[in-house]
Amino acid sequence: MEKEKIERIYRQYYPQMYRLAKMMLYDTEESRDVVSEVFARLLKGGIFPSEEKLEGYLMTSVRNRCHDVISHKTVQERVHALFLAEQREDPPVSFPYEDLLERLHLFVYERLSPLSQRIFRLRFLEQMTYQEIAEETGVSRVTVYHHLAQTLRNLQEHFNHP
Repeated sequence: MEKEKIERIYRQYYPQMYRLAKMMLYDTEESRDVVSEVFARLLKGGIFPSEEKLEGYLMTSVRNRCHDVISHKTVQERVHALFLAEQREDPPVSFPYEDLLERLHLFVYERLSPLSQRIFRLRFLEQMTYQEIAEETGVSRVTVYHHLAQTLRNLQEHFNHP
């Protein structure tokens, strides 16, 4: 593949690939590494999907690589990293709620699909509207609603029956 085409693909898709990795890993360096690995593997293989399938292929590759990275971390490492990320972004959580916050993080990252996790974060952490979430994730507003409704039902059931 010619150098200009590879550079165009890199410039075009890198930002959204990085955002996906960052949303899944909450780590800047790991996210950059994941995207770089996906491009390196793509270049090494020398086989590129067609233009119509390229974005889906790249995003799926990033998602799968992020799942590999996450599966190699222990639950404790993930909770610790998420808690530190929350502390940097928000004021400190008062002591009585630390256990509840930890249980919520574990529930979200162990029991929700990647799409449900992303929709949950966009709605409740980024405070995006259903329409904004639909545009960001590439699904319909109805799908966003269904994912959030199911997530909230699961959360309610989980926390009412510990």
